[in-house]
Amino acid sequence: MIIGFIDKIARITSIDSTASEQTSCSAVVIANPTSGSYIYHTRQLEETLAFLRAAGWQIELQLTKEAGDACRLARQAVARKTNVVVAVGGDGTINEIIQELAGSETALGVLPMGTVNVWARETNIPLDVTGAREVLLHGVTRRIDLGKVNDRYFLLMAGIGFDAAVTRAVENKPVKRLGVLGYLLVGAWLGLGYESFRAHLTINGRVIKKNALQIVVGNTQLYAGAIKYTWQAKCDDGLLDVCVVRKRSMLGGRRSIWIYTGPLYSSSKGTQSDCAAANARIIFIGAAGASPTT
Repeated sequence: MIIGFIDKIARITSIDSTASEQTSCSAVVIANPTSGSYIYHTRQLEETLAFLRAAGWQIELQLTKEAGDACRLARQAVARKTNVVVAVGGDGTINEIIQELAGSETALGVLPMGTVNVWARETNIPLDVTGAREVLLHGVTRRIDLGKVNDRYFLLMAGIGFDAAVTRAVENKPVKRLGVLGYLLVGAWLGLGYESFRAHLTINGRVIKKNALQIVVGNTQLYAGAIKYTWQAKCDDGLLDVCVVRKRSMLGGRRSIWIYTGPLYSSSKGTQSDCAAANARIIFIGAAGASPTT
């Protein structure tokens, strides 16, 4: 498979006191009513729509009903040259929407109502709806990187091996409502018997062969909202960071080894034992028996 930096996407981020209000802005708000605590935020969403309309925004609310709806609605918004698509929900909803916003002039906005809300945490968007809507109105818009696995974009990370197994086990299950704790519980259970696989990585032209339990390719830093495998990743530097988890520790956890292949930086050994950093624009990974997740 090929994992690499391919495209850029506009997005709305933190509040900037020097930014002027967007008095003429068209927006499509795409909400996932099954995401996280959406049902408890319905009134806040209605208040947010009224708040933005009062500020001069032209807003259309669209609710998803099944998988693929967010993609379809975002594609329609791009075709109409809508200024902003606002994702209401979690990182899964955002992941669907970016597939259609990639390379367009339509910006991504976020009202976080998901389980973990990793993207909101990464960009310091307030997790409360009132604070997040202020970012929509007063925030700044800039271009950021997207990674791509084969034909699918990712905003945060792509994982191969143990990571993918945990994600598949948690997705659409009741344990997902536990947030980070749910992922940790499933990870601890699956980790007891998970076997390593042989991986061939080509990074910056260098071929590296490793046995791995997990490979994380990060455009951002936070894994599941809590762990920083790719702790120096930046979503606007044109590079992806790579972490290879090679073996379990004696206590049953996992020990990570980073592959250093580039001149940009290396890590200290104080907090990450036996590690160095890898980053590149294009990464080729061959891993028999291991499938990716984004």
